[in-house]
Formats: sequence, structure tokens, C-alpha cells
Amino acid sequence: MVILGRLFQIVGMLLCLEALYFGIFQESMGKEMMLFISGGVVFLLGRFVEGRAS
Repeated sequence: MVILGRLFQIVGMLLCLEALYFGIFQESMGKEMMLFISGGVVFLLGRFVEGRAS
């Protein structure tokens, strides 16, 4: 379960980086906020899964 939690955390970070890309280069605030919030949720889900496994 720890590996699954870490995987979720990595995916969440990648989503936040993609949100940064959309905010800077594409100038799409809607996509930026959607990706940033979903990345944060996925990252927190990974923290939750990782914490439960320990």
C-alpha cells in the first residue's frame, strides 16, 4: 500500500505541474484551477493511503 500511496503522490505532483504549464503558456485559468485542485486531491489521497499502510 505504501507504493500505491507514493504513486498517487507522484501523479498529484505531475497534475500540479501540468496546471502550472496551462496557467503560464496556455493562459487557461479554468483548466489550471481544475488540474491544480484535482492534483491536490490525488496527492492528499496518496498521503492518506500511505499513512494507513504504516
